[in-house]
Amino acid sequence: MCATYYARTSDHGYETCAEHLAMAGCLAGGFAKGFGYLDDGLLAGLVHDLGKYSDAFQRRIRNPDHCGPVDHSTAGALLLMRHVCPLAAMAVAGHHAGLPDLGSYGELEGPTFMSRMNRARRAGDCNPLALAQEGEAQLDIPQSAFLHGTRSAKPVTPGKRSERWSLYTDMMLTRMLFSALVDADRLDAEFFTSNRIDRAEHHILESLKKHLGPQNLASGRVPAFDALREASLTVSVERDAEDRSRIDRLAAIMEEVADGYLAAPDKRPIDIRRCELLERCLACGKDPSYGTGLYTLTAPTGSGKTISSIAFALEHARTNNLRRVIYVIPYTSIIDQTVGQFEAIFGTDAVLPHYSEAPYQLKNESDMDETDLRRALAAENWNAPIVVTTAVQFFESLYSNATSRCRKLHNIADSVIVFDEAQTLPVPYLRPCVRAIAELVERYGSTAVLCTATQPELQPLFDESFDGDHVRVPEISPFTRDDRDSFRRVTIKRLGDIALDALAERLGHHKQVLCVVNTRSKAQYLHDRLAEDDAEGSFCLTTLQCAADRQRLFAEIRDRLDAGASCRVVSTSLIEAGVDVDFPVAYREEAGLDSVIQTAGRCNREGRRSASESVVHVFSTEGGCAPFLRQNIAAFRAVADRHVDLFRKPETIRQNQ
Repeated sequence: MCATYYARTSDHGYETCAEHLAMAGCLAGGFAKGFGYLDDGLLAGLVHDLGKYSDAFQRRIRNPDHCGPVDHSTAGALLLMRHVCPLAAMAVAGHHAGLPDLGSYGELEGPTFMSRMNRARRAGDCNPLALAQEGEAQLDIPQSAFLHGTRSAKPVTPGKRSERWSLYTDMMLTRMLFSALVDADRLDAEFFTSNRIDRAEHHILESLKKHLGPQNLASGRVPAFDALREASLTVSVERDAEDRSRIDRLAAIMEEVADGYLAAPDKRPIDIRRCELLERCLACGKDPSYGTGLYTLTAPTGSGKTISSIAFALEHARTNNLRRVIYVIPYTSIIDQTVGQFEAIFGTDAVLPHYSEAPYQLKNESDMDETDLRRALAAENWNAPIVVTTAVQFFESLYSNATSRCRKLHNIADSVIVFDEAQTLPVPYLRPCVRAIAELVERYGSTAVLCTATQPELQPLFDESFDGDHVRVPEISPFTRDDRDSFRRVTIKRLGDIALDALAERLGHHKQVLCVVNTRSKAQYLHDRLAEDDAEGSFCLTTLQCAADRQRLFAEIRDRLDAGASCRVVSTSLIEAGVDVDFPVAYREEAGLDSVIQTAGRCNREGRRSASESVVHVFSTEGGCAPFLRQNIAAFRAVADRHVDLFRKPETIRQNQ
C-alpha cells in the first residue's frame, strides 16, 4: 500500500489521484450539467482512473521502466456497473481507447464492454473488483450519490416512443457523457503538465482548484462528495456566464453591422429585399416566442442568407441563453468564403473554422502562430462562440466512438446549429442525420435552422424522429410570391440533348459563362476543349483539387469576372452551394430541380441584368451519370413538363423530391 497515490507526473512534480479525480469529476459534472446529467458526469470523472490506486500502476508511475501498461479504467467502470449506472460506466471504460460496443450478458471473449466487465469480475491478480472496492473507500462516495446516476435517458414524453427510440436516446446520452468525461480528463491533464499552453478554460481550472483546496488535493485527500457536487455547479455557472457573455458581445456587434446595412443609401431593389430578410431574421431572433426548436429559413439564392442566418442565430442565442453558434456547411469549397465573411464582422478570435484543410490543421505546432495555436486547441472541443464546420465533421462526430471526435459533443448542447444549404444533406444517410438533429433539439436544448433556397421535404422524417405525433417547423422568413419575384434574376430554358463537342463549341461563343455538369470526366473534357482556344480564360473546378487550389482559382475567377475578361468555367456541383460568383449566363446538365436552381443562383447574382438577358440553359448529354441522379433527373423532367415557370411556387421543389 502507498501513502500517497499519484495519477501522473510532469517536469514539475506529481499530480495525486485525489487531485486528478476531483478536478476531472467536477469538470465533467459541470459539462454534463449543460444537458441535465451533472451527477452522472461527476461520478464518471470521479472514478474514471480508479485503477491508478493499484500497486502495479504506482510502481509504473514511479519507475516507468519497471513494468508495461496498466489497465486503470476497468475498475471505475465496474464500480459504476455494480451501482447500476451503465451509461456512465461505458464512458469510463472507453475514455482512452474509445467507446466499445455493448456486447451481450455472459459474454467473455472479444473487445465488447460486457465481455470486459465479465472478465474483470473473474480476474485474479490486480483484480479490478477489489480495486473498485478499495477505490470506493478511498473516495468516500456515499451510497446516496449513486442513486442519482442514470439507468437510461429521461423520456421527454413518457410512453410515446418504442424501445428502438429509447435505445437511440441512451446511445446519444452515452456519447454525451463520454464527451464530457474525455474533455474533462484531457483538460486537467493538460493543465497539470503544460506550462506553455494558454487555453480559454484554464482560468476555470484555476478557480476550481482553489475552490477544492490545493493543499488537501496535493496530500491525497478527496473532498466530500457534497463539496464536489457544489464545485461542479460552480464550474457550470462560470462556464455559462463566460459563454453567454461572448454571445452578448457578438450579437451587439451584429446588430451594429446590421444597422449599417439597413441605413445604407441608394439601395438597388435587390438590396432592399436583402435588408427586409435581415430585418425579419433579427426580429425573429429577438422574439422570445421563438424558443429553442427546429426552424427553416427558405430564401432565394442571392438574398443574403449567410448574414441574415448568423444574425438570427446570434440574437436567438442571446434571447434564449444559448452558448454558441455552429454553422454547418456541406462543402469545404465554400467554408473559407463563409469564415472570411464572419471574421470581417466579428474578428478572428470569435470564429473557429474546423475542417480538414483549415490552414492551422496543415501546420506543425512549432510553426503555428498564436491564432493558429488557439484555434487548434479550440477545435479539440469546440469551445468558441462561432464554429464553422462541415456536415461530414458534424455528423461523423455524433456517430463516432473515438475520443478525438467525441470530445466536442457536449459543447453542441445549448447551441444554435445552422445547416447551410440543407438540401445537400446526404440522401443515403438522411434518416440518421434527421434523427440526430431531432435528438439535439429535443433533449439537448439546441435550436436547428435548415437554411436553403431549395428546402427539402423533411417533415415526415422529423415527425418520425420527435416524441410528438407532429412536429411544428416554423419558417423564419415566409416569402410571398411577390418577394420571390423580386429575386427572380434569370430565365430557365431547356436545351434538350446536346453532344459534348457541340456544347463546348457553344460555351466558347460566350465571353463569360458557367457550365455545371454531373461528372468530373465531363468537366475535364469540356475544359480541355475550351482551353484549346483560350487556356488563360478557361477553368475547371472539381473535388480532385485541394481546397487551397480551389480558393486560388475562385479568387482568379472573381477577378476576371469583375474585370470583364474572358472567363469560362466548367465545374461539378461543388460550385452550387453558396459560392459567391456572378456569371451573365449559365448551363446546367440535368439533375434535381434544387441543383438547377442552385446553379441559377450563380447567374446574374447581383441583379445587374434583366432576367430575359440572363439565361440558365438546362441540357442532357451522353456519358451517363451516377445511379442516384437518375431518379432526380426523372423528377426534374416531370416537374418541368408541368410547370412552365419553375420559380413561382415552392411546391415545385417538393414535387421534385
